[in-house]
Amino acid sequence: MRSYMRQGKTLFGIVRFSTSSTNKRTMASSTKAHTAMDEVQNGAFVRTETTYRNKISKNQGAEFPPEKDRYHLYVSYACPWASRCLTVRALKGLEDVISLSVVSAVFKKTKPEDEKDTHKGWVFVDEKEEKGAIPDPLNQAKTVREIYENNNDTLGKYTVPILFDKKKNVIVNNESAEIIRMFNDEFNDFAKNPTLDLHPEGLWEEIEEVNSWVYPNINNGVYK
Repeated sequence: MRSYMRQGKTLFGIVRFSTSSTNKRTMASSTKAHTAMDEVQNGAFVRTETTYRNKISKNQGAEFPPEKDRYHLYVSYACPWASRCLTVRALKGLEDVISLSVVSAVFKKTKPEDEKDTHKGWVFVDEKEEKGAIPDPLNQAKTVREIYENNNDTLGKYTVPILFDKKKNVIVNNESAEIIRMFNDEFNDFAKNPTLDLHPEGLWEEIEEVNSWVYPNINNGVYK
C-alpha cells in the first residue's frame, strides 16, 4: 500500500486537499470576477475566492448529510479544477451516488439575446453538438450562470465545479479542494471503494510538497 501511495502522490497533488473549510457562503463583492478570464490583471492571473463553502458531513444534525442520489455535480472537461472532482468521484466509485452534468468546453455568450450583456462562460449543449456533453436535468438551465442566478447570485464568479443539493435546490459548494475532500471522506457508506483513502494522514507532508509545484504550474498554469 505504501508503494502504491508513493506512486500516486502526483495524483494527490493534483487533487490538492484543502486543510480547512468554512461551512458558509462567502459574500461576493460587486467587483467579483465572473470567469477566469476576468481574473487576469496586468498580464498576471489572480484567482479570486470561491463563494459557496458549505460542507456535506456525516455529523449528526448536519445541514447537508451524505445521501445517495441527493447531490449533483456540474463540471467541464476543460476545467482542471472540475476534472479533479471527476477523478475522485470515479476513484471512489461514486458515479451511481452523485449525478453529473457536463457543460460545453467552449465559452459562449450566456445571454445572446441581450446585446448589452457581453458575458461569455459555461453553457450546456446537447451531446449531438458536443461529444460527452450532458445537459442539466435538474434546472433545465442553458448556462451555468443561470444556476447561480437561480440561487440569487448575480455578483459571483459563474464557475465550475458546482456541487448542488437536489433536495433543497441550492448550491452547496463550488470549491474543488473541499468537494474532493467530501467525496473522499463523507460518502464511504455508498462508495464502491470505501477503503480507498486518497488523503492518508501518513502522506500529508509529501502531498503538500507535491502541491507546492503542482498547484501553481499545472492547476493554475492553464490560465496563465
